[in-house]
Amino acid sequence: MSKPIFNLLLLRLIFPAIWVILTVAQVALVMYYLSGSSLYGKYVLFDMVIYSILQATGIFLLWFAVKYSRNILNFPLLLIFNILLFLIFSAACIGLGFLITNTFFSNYPHFLGYFLNILPVRIFFSLLIYAVFVLAYYLLLSNDELRMQKQKNEEKLPAKSLTVVEKLSRIIVKKNSEYHCVNVNQIRYIEANGDYVLIYTDTSKYLKDQTMKYWEAHLPDDRFVRIHRSFIVNVEVIARIELYEKEIYKVHLKNGDVLKASITGYKLLKQKMHL
Repeated sequence: MSKPIFNLLLLRLIFPAIWVILTVAQVALVMYYLSGSSLYGKYVLFDMVIYSILQATGIFLLWFAVKYSRNILNFPLLLIFNILLFLIFSAACIGLGFLITNTFFSNYPHFLGYFLNILPVRIFFSLLIYAVFVLAYYLLLSNDELRMQKQKNEEKLPAKSLTVVEKLSRIIVKKNSEYHCVNVNQIRYIEANGDYVLIYTDTSKYLKDQTMKYWEAHLPDDRFVRIHRSFIVNVEVIARIELYEKEIYKVHLKNGDVLKASITGYKLLKQKMHL
């Protein structure tokens, strides 16, 4: 699973908004903790903005450590790993924050006192933010593993039924209140779209309400292959196949479209295309 913030547009928008809110919260908490002391007031806003930026960067980078720690099955080792990771995260944020802000306030005699005074607040926020985001990362990884396992289980199910299934030669589709008769040979590929599918032809695309299992069973076996839980492709329109990442392949079509293929789908495709 790649970085979740990159995967979804919504997360790319939410992530900066979260840190704006956290920055405001930290400024408010520090001001309350200092009891509104005017002695340190000039440091707070700049210091908290710098510290929040460092926290956001650290949390962003923590994904890569958490991603590879999911292979640690021993709970005590996992706990020790997260304790060490938190110490590195908080020390890096606090240390770099001090170096940056001290550069700007080196001539202010009260800055060191301010920094030491709010150290408990920094540690509290670091622990809270680390716990929330790392837990969210583990949940995302668990969800991704469950999805991948479900996909593998679905792909292991036999594609053919014991009963004889009549293969389609043409389908009826509706678009803009008009019905069209489409020969199945005109279909480039079919893509899962929730409880529906999108059928792509050379000239258009159509929405149908049958499941992917239905199309997998009713399309001609000599021409169509289910290469992924989300894609069924017409082998006649394939231009080339390339390895994308571990157990994932890219299938390039003659018109320029690119589809994903799982390792099981790739094996089926090789058999169909006699590669």
